[in-house]
Amino acid sequence: MPRKRLRLGLLGTGVAARELYLPAFRKLRHRIELVTCASRRRAKALVYAQDAGIPEVEVSAEALLERPDLDAVLISLPIDRQPEYVLAALATGKAVLSEKPIAPSLAAGKRLLAAARRHQTPWLVGENFAFMPHVRRLERWLRAGRLGEIRLVQATQITRMDRKNPYFGTAWRKDPKHVGGFVVDGGVHVAEVVRRCFGMPTRVKGLTAAFDAALPPLDTAVAALEFSSGALGTWTSCFSAPYAGPMLRVFGSRASAELDWGSVTLHANGKSRTYPAERDSFEAEFEHFADVVLARRPLHYTPDDALDALALVQRIVEARK
Repeated sequence: MPRKRLRLGLLGTGVAARELYLPAFRKLRHRIELVTCASRRRAKALVYAQDAGIPEVEVSAEALLERPDLDAVLISLPIDRQPEYVLAALATGKAVLSEKPIAPSLAAGKRLLAAARRHQTPWLVGENFAFMPHVRRLERWLRAGRLGEIRLVQATQITRMDRKNPYFGTAWRKDPKHVGGFVVDGGVHVAEVVRRCFGMPTRVKGLTAAFDAALPPLDTAVAALEFSSGALGTWTSCFSAPYAGPMLRVFGSRASAELDWGSVTLHANGKSRTYPAERDSFEAEFEHFADVVLARRPLHYTPDDALDALALVQRIVEARK
């Protein structure tokens, strides 16, 4: 019988590891054993290890990857640094869970994917939106024709990225080596939902702007989309303005739906019903990863899927060219 717990090492103990991963790990103690962690700043890794109950802190990424007592590595590093460590971990035979986006650009992602195919070890790109229960509910509605023929899709990602946001001060985000800055780093989430629910747009026409100099190279992108079904769409990203509302509105010939960060609402026959997410998406993602590694389950979200999400949002920020 397969072991019940995945022996995991964490490479990177930044904001995401603290704010997003740790609550999920605490719920999954029966499935995941946190064995060790490493960070560029050892002091930060020591604090994280104490909070997470991790018994050992490694002196370097290389030392962590050499450990024989790990089944897998979670890599949460600056986007431009991730590809080299993904390949290094796969080369040791360890399964990999890496943060999104898959790479700093579409070209780099294609090179990474080509190199990773030489290894048979599982690799999951950590796109938690692919594991949101309410996104899957929307997918089921669309497949079942609950909304009728889709006419219009409105994707919206607007937030004020300033000092109040924990991600604002991240050094590699303030001087990004990846395409599109926050619009791409955050936009792959919404791109995955759009791609998953409606397919890749066949046409994209867009505009971009840089309103806030603290958010290089740009903080706003708008685009018009056309899908193979004939449906039209709009995309709005802005990281320099406040907003409260759904990230996706879908209008069909029979009904409409709104997808929020924690729920999905169906508007049909003059009535509305809201369905909250039944489970935290990071918890679902990590448990799926454990099942993939220990029970050899197929990947629900493949690196090719992650490359498509990056391709879509990069196409949006470059559509003006």
